[in-house]
Amino acid sequence: MNDEFDGFILKQTDYKESAVILSVLTKEAGKISLIAAGARKMTSKNAGSILPYTRARFQLDYRDDKTIFRMKTARTVSFYRYMHENLEASLASAVLAEAADVLCYEDADPEVSRSAFDLLESGFDLLNQGKKTDLIMAIYLARLMDCSGIGPNVEECAICGSTKVSAVSIKDGGFLCSDCARRAGVPLMSVPELKQFRLINKADLSQYDIVERSVSGTTKDLSLLLGILKEHEGIEIRSFGLYNRLFAIE
Repeated sequence: MNDEFDGFILKQTDYKESAVILSVLTKEAGKISLIAAGARKMTSKNAGSILPYTRARFQLDYRDDKTIFRMKTARTVSFYRYMHENLEASLASAVLAEAADVLCYEDADPEVSRSAFDLLESGFDLLNQGKKTDLIMAIYLARLMDCSGIGPNVEECAICGSTKVSAVSIKDGGFLCSDCARRAGVPLMSVPELKQFRLINKADLSQYDIVERSVSGTTKDLSLLLGILKEHEGIEIRSFGLYNRLFAIE
């Protein structure tokens, strides 16, 4: 068999003497691992097509009962030149890819994998257009967490259910009313800040241009989302650390 899949390369790990293992997100088969034999050799024909944060078309022998396969060939579909050449966009693409890698399990619900694939495609396209990296990451992470069933509560107080909210709590996973926030020692936020956090968690990347006109600086929103992810799922997006040190403005 010579099955073919389009996929985004989320991660590349050295394996044995000259091979690499690729973590790849596909729309049809979800997240799979590919062993690319000889990929680190100077004579490799596939090396240029398996760079992280690119989209490629892979040929392999696929079986439903497996999640790791030996790659036969790879052909670049989208390289995203600007995204790779611009440092800020490149670091943001690493955050998007790592989030997909840790939140998309190899036996995940197919609908989750399809949603994650579409999200990553939209996110990479926007980064490649030179759009605002912090806003792209914030909307992307909020949508990815939501489709994975772990998004924050932005409808009511996460403790008492009141719709009159005044803060966002990482520990409680979303909005808190003023009384619950004071008891929990969580600082109150302004109405515009609360509205912006809710908008980020409700928007889709297809609405990027509309959202961009309605927000001002989303580093705080992104930090809250990353904090909730770490607090409740034990997942830390390590690639965000370098981005934050170089480009955070709040």
